[in-house]
Order: sequence, then structure tokens, then C-alpha cells
Amino acid sequence: MRFTELIYGDKKITNKKQIEAVLEKNNFHWLIDSEIEDAQIEIRNNTLVWHGGNFYSGFWNYGIFKNGNFYGTFENGIFENGNLYGKFISGVKLV
Repeated sequence: MRFTELIYGDKKITNKKQIEAVLEKNNFHWLIDSEIEDAQIEIRNNTLVWHGGNFYSGFWNYGIFKNGNFYGTFENGIFENGNLYGKFISGVKLV
């Protein structure tokens, strides 16, 4: 399963099509285009927050990666925790 849950405002969304619609509406096309699994995400203050899951391939455009496995290309944002197996180009790495 690509998405486990999305926290958006006061809603917890678990339906894949509804999650993708919210991501599209908020211009997170890059996440929809990425290869992911079991993503637990949140949109807070127009920022994507990744709480868990596997980011296998794609370009992390901007957001906060809090936990999980990352194999893609991290281009910008904050890598707070988790396993970084991919390429880190720019941003803040707190690990």
C-alpha cells in the first residue's frame, strides 16, 4: 500500500484516492510521482511531514522527513531522523 494515512487539518485520511487528491490540491505532485510504500504523512502549515514508511525512489522536493527508510534523492528540507540510504543534495540533516 502506498499510503497508510494522511493527517490534514483535523482529518485522518486513509483512502488512497482521497490522499492523492489532497496532495494534488496542495501541489505535492512530486510525492505522487515517487515510489513509496506504507507512507504515514501529514500536511502542516503547507509543509509535507513524513512520519514513517519507505521512500524508494524519486526526488524529495521539500518537507520534513521524521522517520522511515529513504532511498531516493533528497533535494531540500529537513532530514530529522530515519535511515538515509539515498543521495542527499541539500537541506538540513539532523541525523
